[in-house]
Amino acid sequence: MKRRPENNPDKVFNLAENKTVSLAKSLNHIYKTVDKQGLSDDTLQSLDAEIKMLTDHFGIDEKAVVLLAAILERSNTNCCMDEEDLANYLGCSNIEFIGFYTYLREMEKIGVISSNNAGRHYFRVTSEALKSIERNRSFVPLKMMDLQPDELFYRFRDCFNRFRKDKIDCDVLLEELETLVNNNAHLVFCQKVIESDLFKICNDTQRRMFYYLCSSYVSLGKQSIPIDMLLNLSDFMEDDNVIRRSIANETSAFQNAGFVEFANEEGMVDTDSLSLSDSVREEYFSEVTLTPESKVICKDVVGAESIQAKELFYNEAEGEQISRLSGLLDDSHFKGIQDRLSEKGMRKGFNVLFYGAPGTGKTASVYELARQSGRDIFFVDMSKLKSKWVGDSEKSVKGVFKIYRDLCRTSERAPILLFNEADAIFMRRFENVEHSVDQMNNAIQNIILQEMENLNGILIATTNLVGNLDPAFERRFLFKVEFKLPEQNARTKIWKSMITDLSQQDAEALASAYDFSGGNIENIARKSTVEYILSGEKPCLETLRRFCEEESYSSAKRRIGF
Repeated sequence: MKRRPENNPDKVFNLAENKTVSLAKSLNHIYKTVDKQGLSDDTLQSLDAEIKMLTDHFGIDEKAVVLLAAILERSNTNCCMDEEDLANYLGCSNIEFIGFYTYLREMEKIGVISSNNAGRHYFRVTSEALKSIERNRSFVPLKMMDLQPDELFYRFRDCFNRFRKDKIDCDVLLEELETLVNNNAHLVFCQKVIESDLFKICNDTQRRMFYYLCSSYVSLGKQSIPIDMLLNLSDFMEDDNVIRRSIANETSAFQNAGFVEFANEEGMVDTDSLSLSDSVREEYFSEVTLTPESKVICKDVVGAESIQAKELFYNEAEGEQISRLSGLLDDSHFKGIQDRLSEKGMRKGFNVLFYGAPGTGKTASVYELARQSGRDIFFVDMSKLKSKWVGDSEKSVKGVFKIYRDLCRTSERAPILLFNEADAIFMRRFENVEHSVDQMNNAIQNIILQEMENLNGILIATTNLVGNLDPAFERRFLFKVEFKLPEQNARTKIWKSMITDLSQQDAEALASAYDFSGGNIENIARKSTVEYILSGEKPCLETLRRFCEEESYSSAKRRIGF
């Protein structure tokens, strides 16, 4: 138990000889009298005039005045009063002190005192009440309870402004913020904070940082704050470099608990700044009117309006599945389907796998689905995901999904997250790993598996090597579409669409003679165009057959090497 400092009997301080205002003089007299005599009816009667003046001034009960005097004695020192200290001061047991809780809550409600919530309640006189005592002027009760959401964040902003101007220190700042939170549990934000692990696992500095991010997000519309700026909220006893390293390594408690994450700027993960996590932004501010976020800019996003229409031909089985996907992605159906899934407690995201031989239209189908549904494509550059620096690759993968969530939130329609040629990412995980690279690959895959589980949008992966797919990934793909080499009827249509002046008879002959993919036929069509530009003559059937033989040799070599 914290003990009150003993008075020095050899040191005499004559309050009457100083020009101290009468409020402070009265509180000092009350404190010393109760400290010496204890709290009794006789003590209260002897202090009647001074207590009445203070009850009238603050609008509180006479016993609350006695508690206020004790709390004020400690408010300008490094040790605050808690319930046990106050019980000791009054000369009563902790059980008897329960009867005084009403007076403490009364003073908190009108803003005379504040308290923190670090296991035990520690009390301090608020700056507003202290000003009233110092200047001997009227006290205007500060509303601490029953706040509206906007009032709460106005008070947050005021707390941080006073901290920035050195009117309160970091400890008082946290006490005032958490008094507001604890006193307004009727608000969604406060309820979420109280029910979370913020008080339990996050230290004082992390809690201050979290509240500052929340205040800046609501009041100023800031999506992220530089870590160097947040370090201004750290305790003077803490080493800023230690804090910075824990954040950089993502080992800090408020990162692990999902309160904050690295920011992203123009589509790139910014490890020098922090932002609130998506779950906090989605769940904590439902009662607050937020400024609409500007659309996320990312150089790897292909706009739906920039995709040119392309006629694609499918075998019957693929055609039916692509048609079903097209209907799902149509905006008039998509949100309704997600709502129904959510009502049934099912995942709302859609993971789709396109697999099959090269050149069969997997990537082209993704682009055409995006164009038809008006959805942008967030194209993941697989070569950038794996870094030579251990740990950076994991951050890059987390960053991809962070950016995608931001795109979903700020876009009119959820875009498509495209992992093209995803063989290296979705491959089987290594067992009994010994090398750091293998550990990194497994860590990346575990991150992606978790993100696929929590996805609320649309992920499409394309691959030529479905046999190497990890079973855990396979289970998470709701739709799996196999793209086989086109059958003769489909090949005929592809020949006609690629070389428009080709006769039906010649198209059927080429389709019958050569078991080509759409990509092979497109190569021949391009050669045909080049030949026409160079010679001025359209290639005849024999020339096209020669091109086909060359393409057959090229394809055979590619298949053997593959």
